[in-house]
Amino acid sequence: MQIQVEWIRPVSLKDASRENMIYSLNLDRLPTHTGVYVFGRQYGKSFEALYVGKANRLRGRIKNQLNNVRLMQHLRNAKAGKRMVMAGCLRAKPGQRGEKCLPIIERALIRYFLSEGHDLVNMQGTRIRRHKVLSSGTYPRRLILSPMFVEQGKSS
Repeated sequence: MQIQVEWIRPVSLKDASRENMIYSLNLDRLPTHTGVYVFGRQYGKSFEALYVGKANRLRGRIKNQLNNVRLMQHLRNAKAGKRMVMAGCLRAKPGQRGEKCLPIIERALIRYFLSEGHDLVNMQGTRIRRHKVLSSGTYPRRLILSPMFVEQGKSS
């Protein structure tokens, strides 16, 4: 199956301590469509994802997440960088349904960001369990990436 996601320009999070919140943002810059979103931090030209989610209505879900204290504290406590949210709208082809496609997109993004070593939390606000595999020595350096991350599965 091929699934299309159209990303909008990232929206910056602003300090909202005067409003008794951790962060706020301009909600008008977010789409109302079905899709996925990524809270993260930008430092230089690099981006680190801190949270990945899915929503039937992106603007409403992201607005609700601003009240998620555990998530907002994780964003605040992350390393230095500009905090932002990226939203991607699902561009469903005929016959594709959002309720089937969204979990696939979300899972793919989570696996990608974990494989890149991002400080990602899952939907319940707890860290996703993973193994970190390091390689050392002179020879494997060019052939095997280090570190590598593998999602921890159930024992068989």
